[in-house]
Order: sequence, then structure tokens, then C-alpha cells
Amino acid sequence: MTRRGGGAVSAPRRELPVAGDYDVVVAGAGLAGVAAATAAARAGARTAVVECRPYAGGISTAGMEPSICNYFHDTRGELIVGGRPLELIERMVGLGAVHRNWDRHRGHVIFDVEIGKLAMDEMLYEAGVDIWYDTLVTDALMEGKRLSGVQVANRSGNQVLLAGCVVDATGDADVAHYAGAPLHVGPGQANVHSFVFRLGNVDLDAMADFIRRNPHEYIHDTDIGLTPEEALAFYEDTGRIMFMHHGAPKMKLMQRLIERGEYSRQWGPFQHMDAFQLHGIRESRTLVVNTGWFELNEPEGRALSDWLREGRGMAQYVTDFMRRHFPGCRDCFLLATADAPGLRRTRWLDADFTLTREIYDTAPRYEDAVGRGVVIEPGPLYRTDKTFDIPLRCLLPRGVEGLLIGSGRSASCVPAELLRTMPVTMAVGQGAGAVAAVAVREGVAPRDVDLEAVQEALRDQGVELR
Repeated sequence: MTRRGGGAVSAPRRELPVAGDYDVVVAGAGLAGVAAATAAARAGARTAVVECRPYAGGISTAGMEPSICNYFHDTRGELIVGGRPLELIERMVGLGAVHRNWDRHRGHVIFDVEIGKLAMDEMLYEAGVDIWYDTLVTDALMEGKRLSGVQVANRSGNQVLLAGCVVDATGDADVAHYAGAPLHVGPGQANVHSFVFRLGNVDLDAMADFIRRNPHEYIHDTDIGLTPEEALAFYEDTGRIMFMHHGAPKMKLMQRLIERGEYSRQWGPFQHMDAFQLHGIRESRTLVVNTGWFELNEPEGRALSDWLREGRGMAQYVTDFMRRHFPGCRDCFLLATADAPGLRRTRWLDADFTLTREIYDTAPRYEDAVGRGVVIEPGPLYRTDKTFDIPLRCLLPRGVEGLLIGSGRSASCVPAELLRTMPVTMAVGQGAGAVAAVAVREGVAPRDVDLEAVQEALRDQGVELR
């Protein structure tokens, strides 16, 4: 008998083994999850982190976007985002993934993917976190309205991890979704997503020389607004090159080739194929390419499978084009494609308080601050001398206890970019981890936690709060 999809079946109920009993379980080991787990563990909580891939890093590693926006300092040079996010950068400097002069420039903190994975492994292990790689969170364990743990699946089958508190750092609010927390689903001004890949054997000196000889082709009114002079100084000092998102649509080189039919702004389901954000490392002769978008409102499993398959074909198409026409790419080859799509926002929290652009621009201060970030101007994303507080209220779901959102892109903010940039999403994770640890220690729900105790724990970990 042929069976087709659709409908529903009743699955037999059965007891599941308890594989671990923790104070804090962090779902997702992206940058935010790593910050959350290490913060919770260093605040004294027995902590586990669960990650569906065999390594940490999330979008930065599996999504192959190893470039952290350099928003750690304000325009006066004062360090604003410290603690676990800064520790990760310093570890990567020590291991050789990041150049020691990273803080001298506005260019992204571009790191070697494989060494970055190692840095996060070390950071989690040394903090005493139990690491569950290759393990997927599949459901939430509810006792009434209280979350008491998560169901997971790995090579050992279906299991349970009990928790005094859970931090959802999945980026797509997976645990909150399973727990029935109120969520938004849809654009939220960031429903375009990317598929990233990496090229090998790229002559970055030739690429830099192209910028030097053709400064008018290096468009600097997009992304973080690096001028050609700043981009070249960044390259000479750190060996990292950055070609900014949305610059290529204004490049004569690109548009002439599109007009001649040698490249297309659309490939299969991907739009904006001339977006072209590039991040390169001179010593490894590698170049990360981020171009082409697809639209997806909700992280539906079959659709994501299709995008991953289509993305590999798109990557080969772009590689062939760059080999023929792009400076420094004549002898390049497709080295690797992403293991995960770059999802900007899908599901996100509908909390009692939402941080909006209008509030953010006022550099707000909050009594329930669990982190701090630099206010960034829209358009070219320039740092300012203003900072804002990350309020705990943005991370607390209504109607569910024992759960915190620990990822900036699924926190309660509009637009997502307010808390989605990598230093800030790590600060969100760090704050959530500290709140979870203190709440379990005090035996209270996260919304009832002693804020002074949380802020003291964060200060002990190098976080400066006003």
C-alpha cells in the first residue's frame, strides 16, 4: 500500500531515559549559546549545551559566516561588550584564528573557521560545560506551565535532559515553539536568508590591488561603510580583506557582465545574486562568499533541505563566474559549502516588552539590564558614542516559566538587527546564562530573579553595566 505525506498518526507513548540532570540546559551552541553556557557554568551552575551539529559556532561556522561585526567598542575606544564575547575573540587570537590587530580597525573580526571551532570547544570544556554535540532538541518537557527539561535525539535514541532552567539559543526559538510560548512568525524585516560558501587558492593581493587601482569600484556607502583607504589599511595590517554587502550592484565591472549576459541577478530560487559580501584571509588564500538570497518565513524542515541542495548548485555557478571574471580568482576553486543556511529571522519572541528602533536610538538604560551594546546607525552601519542596555524583559516568554531566550535574533526586538549582530547576540546569550544560573541557585523563576545578584555575577565575568 502506498502512503503519502499529510494527516497524522498516533505515536505510542513510552518512557524515555534521563540522560542528564542539570541546573541549566542551553539549546544551541552558536555564538550566543556558547556565551550562555559558559556564563551559566562560571556562575556556578551545572550546565549542558545541546547542539545538532558536531561542533559549535552556529551561523559563524556551520553557516560559514566567520566574520564578527567589530562592535565591541564605541567611537571613543571604550570597551562596551566584554566578558564571554571578548574571551572568545582573545582565545581565537591566541590560537591564530584572528589577527592580533583586530581592534585597530572597523573591519569585521574575520576568523579561520576550523580554529574558531577549536576555540569554542576549549571555552566550553574549560568552563566545565557538558557538551552534547550531534544531538537535536526535539521537544520541551512541561509540568503545567513550567519547562522542566528538553527531549533530545542522538545516536543513542530519544532521551531526556532535565533542567532547572532552559536557555533557548537555537536562533529560531525552537524550544519556545515546543513549549507553546507566544511567538511571532514571519518577516520582522529580516526574512531574507543566505547560503554561504568558501573558495580556496584566491590571490587576495591581486584583489587588494584591484581596489587600489580602482577605488571607484569599491563602493563604501553600504554595510559598515569602509572607505577604500580603510579597507586597504585593514588588509595591510591584518591580512583580512572585506568586500562589503550590496557594493557589487553599483560596480561597473559587475553590471557590464550582467548586461552582456555573462552573469544573472537570479539563479534558480536565489535572488540578488550580485549582493557579494566577501571576507578573505591572506595566509590561507581563502575567501568566503555571501551572495544570493532566498525567502522563508518559518524554519520548515523540507524547505530548508531544498534550499541546502539548491545552494550547492548556486555556489558552483558563482565560483565559475568568479574564476572567469573576478580579480584574484582566476585559479580559485570551491573549497566548501555551508552545512546550514544563514537564517536571519524566522520565529521570534512575543514578550511583554519589545525593544524597537525608536527606543534603541535613545540609548536606553534599564534596571533589568543583563548586557550592553553600542548603538549602531542604520544605512552604513557606523558605531556611535552611545550605548544601550539589553533588558531581561526582551528574553522572557509570556506564559512559560523556566525558559529564557538566549539568542538576539529570536529575542523580542524590532528590527532583528538591534540584537542580531554577533557581539550583541553573544551578550544576550551571556545575560541569559547568568540569569538562568542565579534563578536556579535562588529557586525562583527567571522573571523573579534578584537582578542585583545577576548583575554582580555578570560584573564578575567582565561585563560592564551602567
